[in-house]
Amino acid sequence: MSPNLLWYAIRTKPRQEDRAVENLRYWGIETLAAQLEERSGRRGSPLFPGYIFARFESPTMLQKIRFTRGVAYVVGFGGVPTSIGDEFIEEIRARMDQNGIIRKTMPLNPGDEVVIQSGFMRDFVGIFERELPGTERVQVLLRTVAYSAHVELPRFDIRRIAG
Repeated sequence: MSPNLLWYAIRTKPRQEDRAVENLRYWGIETLAAQLEERSGRRGSPLFPGYIFARFESPTMLQKIRFTRGVAYVVGFGGVPTSIGDEFIEEIRARMDQNGIIRKTMPLNPGDEVVIQSGFMRDFVGIFERELPGTERVQVLLRTVAYSAHVELPRFDIRRIAG
């Protein structure tokens, strides 16, 4: 694997994410276009409508990518494509199933005991209080021997403790 292979965000033409992915894969370019789960459990809308991610060598493939059907442009600053860290892509992949679908998380009810799975509060146990409207964040009450605090965390950073 070449060290020059980097991830880039690609703006697609309206509702042409699938077309862009198919055409980029034809060129042998690795892509990522996660979909959100529909209520029926089938593939739904794109996680990032109008955007996909592609891994390629910018100097050698950029011109070909710019003229690929379905692609509007490669996201960048000052006309220079800006690469995306592998960690960001891996975070998305960690939430996807084998079909590229991000499943809805297990429902949480106020009072459910949860454990924080990442960050500096990893392995802390708390009580789920509520989902924050319009975001993918939740509010959790953490209690320690001498301290209680309400914290806001990304929804994917917690999981309910079975019980």
